[in-house]
Amino acid sequence: MKTFSERCDITVIGAGLAGISAAVSAAREGATVRLVEARSCIGGRIGSEIRFPLNDINSSNYAYIRETGILDEILFNISKNNTEGNYCGQNRALTNWINLEKRLELFLETQLIDVKKNSARDKIDFVSTISNKNRGRVLFRSKYYIDCSGTGILSQLADAPGETGLEQSEFSESTASGTRLIQRAATTMEVGLHEYPVPFYCPEWVSLRWEDNHPSAKIDLLESLTKGIKGIHNVEWLGDSKNTYNLNSSELIWSAWDYLKNRSPIIDKAKKMVVNNFSPIIRNSDGFRGFGEYILTTDDLESGNEFYDSVAMGRSPLDASDSLICSSRGKIALPHPFDIPLRCLVSKKIKNLFFAGENASATSRVSASLRHPPTASQMGESVGVCAAVCVNKKRLPRTILKPGNVEVVRKKLARLNHTCGRSPVEDLDNLIPSSEVISSSSLNTFITGAVDDLIDESPVSGLVQFPVSSEVIDELKIFVSAVKESCFTFRLLEGASNGSTIPGSCLESGTVSVPKGKPCWRRIPINVKVQKKGWHFLEIINTEGVLFYFGKYAPVGLLFHDSLRENKSGLINPYSQYAPRSSVNFDFYNSVAMEVFPKQLVYEAENIKNGKARPGHMPNLWISEETDFRFPEFLEFHWENAVDLSSIEIVWDSNLEFLFPSRPSILSDIKISSIVSDYKIYYMNEVGHWEELIDVKDNQSGYSIHEFESVKTRGIEIEILATGGLPRVQIYEVRAYS
Repeated sequence: MKTFSERCDITVIGAGLAGISAAVSAAREGATVRLVEARSCIGGRIGSEIRFPLNDINSSNYAYIRETGILDEILFNISKNNTEGNYCGQNRALTNWINLEKRLELFLETQLIDVKKNSARDKIDFVSTISNKNRGRVLFRSKYYIDCSGTGILSQLADAPGETGLEQSEFSESTASGTRLIQRAATTMEVGLHEYPVPFYCPEWVSLRWEDNHPSAKIDLLESLTKGIKGIHNVEWLGDSKNTYNLNSSELIWSAWDYLKNRSPIIDKAKKMVVNNFSPIIRNSDGFRGFGEYILTTDDLESGNEFYDSVAMGRSPLDASDSLICSSRGKIALPHPFDIPLRCLVSKKIKNLFFAGENASATSRVSASLRHPPTASQMGESVGVCAAVCVNKKRLPRTILKPGNVEVVRKKLARLNHTCGRSPVEDLDNLIPSSEVISSSSLNTFITGAVDDLIDESPVSGLVQFPVSSEVIDELKIFVSAVKESCFTFRLLEGASNGSTIPGSCLESGTVSVPKGKPCWRRIPINVKVQKKGWHFLEIINTEGVLFYFGKYAPVGLLFHDSLRENKSGLINPYSQYAPRSSVNFDFYNSVAMEVFPKQLVYEAENIKNGKARPGHMPNLWISEETDFRFPEFLEFHWENAVDLSSIEIVWDSNLEFLFPSRPSILSDIKISSIVSDYKIYYMNEVGHWEELIDVKDNQSGYSIHEFESVKTRGIEIEILATGGLPRVQIYEVRAYS
């Protein structure tokens, strides 16, 4: 067999979202990278062979959950270029995007078979693979290696310390159920409909009986089919079987199909159903986890522990002993996003080995949260940048992990619009905080647009979230109507102390009468002292006969939360009865029309300087007044003494409430209406005149970077000429550097 040799700075094993993010991030930082994938397609868990969901639905108590950074770029690219709206189109879009990176080369159908280490047995010298494409053995010789395989195959072959299996003790603590651990496995199937009934006879070799499955798994499949028969469905096993560890995908599929076609409650609907395809791959929950300098625990996730070396933020729910793998059913929502330290992503023993995803350094219960594709992508971007820093500085990862040194990685990630953790990264190089900011206007109301544009949504019950900056709340006004004389009950709740978007203590309660007739504003007298500024909530219950109205473009911070009982997600949420309503398209910010008195001044231009690029316990952005842009809106930044500028970065509002579909689909319009499309940047010259520096048209990115020849100035102006459709400007952060 012929042997080929590939030399590069970094080799990444596994081309799921973690591996793709790691490889592209490292290449963009100047490293030469090889991305190695055993299968013929990329995407990992969300690829065309496995087809697991991208997101856990309604699984977070934090409303502004969409990841930015490289994952945002990946998902927007897929949405724009996957014109078929299926897995083939997604694979093509991802592959095209990867191939744009000049320092990155993708190797498909290349199976890792061996690892060769140095004489000290503490570094990887090279990895050996078998390549179908090259019809031979390929040796990858690199300075650093990143294990994004999901199974931890690279770490295991390198004899990196770690462990496999589920830990019983974890599931008897805290919010976890104390029942005995049972085996889990999952795959997917694609269901279609024929014009005539198609019988099914179960093969004799299928020993698995679907009726022996856990009720959660059976309910989840039935509810998925009830929502829509045609398409891809999760098929999960949760329980004991004679051969659970050797369970294969076909046996699991045909066991479920035998039940659905021949004995289920939907047997009549199932007569014309057929299996068009199913995943040949089955995944379980007992994979390998490497040991790093720190092991992430359930207490870290539940308590919201922050770390000096936090480089990624996760939002996935926590496993219980009877949770499913693909579905939110049976999982436990966390009160807030959680931080992931870099120490969990570096092998404790193998000096040049990183890992990202479910095989990172964590307990078995936490590992299930880390397999969430968006969370794995964040970890991948972090280790990709860190590995490139190690290459450039000729340092080992354990040196970069030290306090002070790790700030190099964190600052690089922050300037890629990547969220390192719940607290912002301190950036002393940014000149904007030392400037005086002036804006053309600032929004001081929660009611935007004409009342005629309000949409009748009539929720049965729910929470209306809004930000409060005043010392007191005198009254609320809410827009309602009723077909007959009616009333509804309300409670005013302050926000939880952790800054997440979940309610805390009740400040006031009462009943509001609604007269029969046309829609009108109803006053809710409150007169309470604000205990802590930040999120507050109006809970509306017992609303029969009352119609509420939703505004199409409510400002950031105004958000409706649905009752968990009504969405039937099966999620366990000990922190709230409600889940924030995520946008399902780019027309966003739907919330019940209401106003708060006194007026809440939460959208001032000073927010631009606070170093935060997403909402926390406040919206944290500047919003202008409503405008038709006949006269541009603007931001001006002035310094007392002249500064040298060579780059400006802007974080626009890209609607962080919006979540991409869990499986590929056609998005008819991917233009986000809140992103500023046309703008100019000016600087003040030596004699005090404004000179044009940048002119941009048709911007569709949520993060803009402008680099230019250095200018000496005492002021810059950002002039906004148009957005993607929103009749106001919304900006989180502006950064300026010498």
